[in-house]
Amino acid sequence: MMNVSRSVNGNFYPEEVLNKSQLFITTAGYKNTFAYEKLMTIFVNQIINPREAFAMGGTWRIPVLEKLIDKNFVRQQKLDGTFNEASFEREYESIWSGDTDNAFFSSEKFDKHRILKQPEYEVSGRASKNAFYILGVDVGRKGDTTEIMVFKVTPQAQGSALKNLVNLYTFEAEHFETQAINIKKLYFKYNARTAVIDGHGLGLGLVDYMVKDQMDEDGSLLPNFGVENDDDFDNMYKQFKTADTIENAIYVVKATAPINTEAHTYVQTQISSGKVKFLIDENQAKIKLMSTAVGKEMTPDKRADYLRPFFLTSVLREQMLNLAQENEGSNIILKQSNRGIKKDKFSAFEYGLYYTKILEMRQKRRKIRNIGDMMFFTPKK
Repeated sequence: MMNVSRSVNGNFYPEEVLNKSQLFITTAGYKNTFAYEKLMTIFVNQIINPREAFAMGGTWRIPVLEKLIDKNFVRQQKLDGTFNEASFEREYESIWSGDTDNAFFSSEKFDKHRILKQPEYEVSGRASKNAFYILGVDVGRKGDTTEIMVFKVTPQAQGSALKNLVNLYTFEAEHFETQAINIKKLYFKYNARTAVIDGHGLGLGLVDYMVKDQMDEDGSLLPNFGVENDDDFDNMYKQFKTADTIENAIYVVKATAPINTEAHTYVQTQISSGKVKFLIDENQAKIKLMSTAVGKEMTPDKRADYLRPFFLTSVLREQMLNLAQENEGSNIILKQSNRGIKKDKFSAFEYGLYYTKILEMRQKRRKIRNIGDMMFFTPKK
């Protein structure tokens, strides 16, 4: 920035381009930032007065064309296991991320509640002995991954329970029986109360394997799971029950437009009210990790494994901020603004969170019944 106008022999030329000129250089980031607001201001000024303002952007194609970047390098970035569509678009396409028009979720409120400093890899009595775990599962097949969200739910004396998203898992599109084994192992690892699975399409295919026994790689038995809401399916899974059945281990979500609307609204209000907590940003986690002796001694692979839950939380964030609200009558429809950004992690997140609403409603009904049992009426004479 040139604060003082350039003089020649003591004379100033106000029309000179260098006078108080400003240059802003940035990669694309998030829309709710100073950089984005400044870009929009310059862009508008360029339209109003093109002689005084100019905005320019570019993509990876320009340096590839000029032989500054190898096209294979860009291709490898896309094929990497940690590939994040939104992050790639920011760094390589100059596309800004963040709240879209009609966005249903707020980046500010999501980020405000990213306070969990450590993921949990197994059942833990830390913080509260009354807490329990729920698995939210979105089923993938034929190129789509299966996503599992691990919630730690802590009931409160008053109001909704606290829900901490303590870990996230991604499994490749494997055979349903392999997926069933992976989910059951996580279920026992966290001593979970329920695995919540979508009951449409692929989800029912996975449930068909979940209600049967499997053998782990070490030869140990993974018993069959019972379906809590089997009556919603005409008790079709009752026939698979055995003496080893883990009762009510699965809840199958039968999503309809009204149920989706109820779930969308519940997720939004729970995040806004601070009832849902997330893992901190992966950059913060990396700084904390590298400040310790253990972190400094980690191999790159171990470091990547440690940071994966934090990174996947950021991917979940991107998916949620990409969802725009549309309405069909009284129903809320969430659609992807950018079809290149998936919504599978959000679906798994919503399934798990919606089940906590079901548990809370059951608890409220029990309290109402208990109060009713204690009421006495004097009959009129």
